[in-house]
Amino acid sequence: MSEPKISVIIPVRNEAAKIEQCLEAVFSQSLKPYEVIIVDGHSGDQTVENAKKFPVKVFYESYYTRAGGCQVGIENAQGEYVAFTDADCIPDRDWLANLVREFHDGIAGVGGRYEEIGKGLWTRSFNLTLRTFASGAKSRSSKKRLAHNLSVCGANGMCRREDILRAGGFNVNLSGAEDLELGHRLAKIGRLVYTPDAVVLHDHSRGLRDFAKQMYRYGGWRRECRLWDLQAVVPLVIPLVLLSLIVTPWVLLGILLLYLAIIIVVGMRFAIQEKNLRYLVSIPVAYIVEHSCYIVGFWKEVIKPRKKGVPWKK
Repeated sequence: MSEPKISVIIPVRNEAAKIEQCLEAVFSQSLKPYEVIIVDGHSGDQTVENAKKFPVKVFYESYYTRAGGCQVGIENAQGEYVAFTDADCIPDRDWLANLVREFHDGIAGVGGRYEEIGKGLWTRSFNLTLRTFASGAKSRSSKKRLAHNLSVCGANGMCRREDILRAGGFNVNLSGAEDLELGHRLAKIGRLVYTPDAVVLHDHSRGLRDFAKQMYRYGGWRRECRLWDLQAVVPLVIPLVLLSLIVTPWVLLGILLLYLAIIIVVGMRFAIQEKNLRYLVSIPVAYIVEHSCYIVGFWKEVIKPRKKGVPWKK
């Protein structure tokens, strides 16, 4: 039986420092990719030059969105299956093999597991919070095999090329969350499956300021793609909670106290688990920054939507 033809698509922009370690892992797969496609968003650094040290195909996109990069990759891919990752990811050696083995009749996409890496107190704190339910990052470390909101075409996933085209392809105008938006349409074609065996290491290496900016963008992306799930409901109910101050101010106080109690308990758990008392402070701060910036980003997109053609950032 012949090996499946898998095209690996990596949309990039200004990732010169990380693209080589990503490609090293991709070309070291136990199941060799049929082709590796780099789609560059007109980087201003040495991203393309570093990528060309490997036998890759390079294309360019002018949509200035990650979705545009993925769409250009799909249009030029020759494989039956397409796998997606990002330059700041390091796929496990059996990544492709563990993704493709999940495909059976009725399966439209497969998403894998993320292991967040990086050094420093803040990076480690963010990585720990992203593993919890309170972060909302359910598709990163899900325990459910089937899901309708699973990322199968983000930094760790695989689909059949024909299914993506059948679903209408990527919405190139979205500045983010394009993987979840397309996944929602793919779920109408077939099932989305999660496998914890397909692993990529995700290296953000970010401080508090960069994390705040990222959460702000996540909030805006969620509003922009208009997926009305739990992650969208929370920002929507915030105005109602604030309005309760007029009639029943104790409701807001009770919610705030409950929220603080939860994140402090989580901070205590991680401080004990990691044997580091600094997490008693850093974990609650990480949650507050994540949730507040996400809500602000969401409502900013409601009040003043992003203009099309603005360069995408991760």
